[in-house]
Amino acid sequence: MKKLGSIALVLCATLTASAQGKFEVKEFGSFKLHSYITADPLGDMSYIIEGNKSVVVLEPAAFHDNIKELGEYLGKLNKPVEKVIANYHAAGFSAFDHSKFVMIEGMPQFVKGDVYSGMMANFATTFGNKMDISQFTPSVTVGKDAKENWAGVEFKFSPGASSDFPAASILIGGKVYYTHFTPVANMHMSALQITSLEAVDAQLAGLEHAKASGATTFIGGHGGATASAEAVNFQIEYLKKVKETRLQIQTGDEFVLVMQLTYPDIAGEENLTAVATNLYKK
Repeated sequence: MKKLGSIALVLCATLTASAQGKFEVKEFGSFKLHSYITADPLGDMSYIIEGNKSVVVLEPAAFHDNIKELGEYLGKLNKPVEKVIANYHAAGFSAFDHSKFVMIEGMPQFVKGDVYSGMMANFATTFGNKMDISQFTPSVTVGKDAKENWAGVEFKFSPGASSDFPAASILIGGKVYYTHFTPVANMHMSALQITSLEAVDAQLAGLEHAKASGATTFIGGHGGATASAEAVNFQIEYLKKVKETRLQIQTGDEFVLVMQLTYPDIAGEENLTAVATNLYKK
């Protein structure tokens, strides 16, 4: 629970000003992926999987301005929403017919627990009525190893990283792989992902599973709209170096220095201090 609490606390501490979002579209033959970069204060991503006759929304937008923007975009597609998957992000329930919502087993209970409830209470204090924080019990709960066909597209679920919320990774149409965070190449990973040494192993296992999935495109609830296998490979090697360094180096300051010297020209160097704090906490 401490590890999950760290995720929530860091998330609450990294809020920025909101801005208008934008959409990116990729075609995969039998379906299209619409990535909605919300530019909201939490850096959330939402996705639309468009089949021939209907669509599936993955991670609904949480802020009312984004809910409106996403709704207008969906209206232009002129196809009914078959399902709304609230996976890691249990918010935005006012935007859709409640009978359409799907959550992963374990998440409905987790959302009502101290960690998630505390995080949402913090958001309520910070954002007031700008954010949709209404609670909802989903009409459908799917297993973490489930396989479903919605909008004519196969959704294959698998357990997400064990250090994270009890949600799922999802292989979509055999080509797109969703995890909590979009993989990013040539950037230091954040303290949201590296919450402890055990989390390094959990994130590594998740990335290895993503790599083995056969997907060509990788997406997540935070970060860029899409990523390639190159980003997955980078993060696998990066986490291996983080683990090796943590096991060999005795202090957080030395850890930061080694990682700076190992990766002298990549972005996100400011993440290293918080990561070191997580790895060397007693």
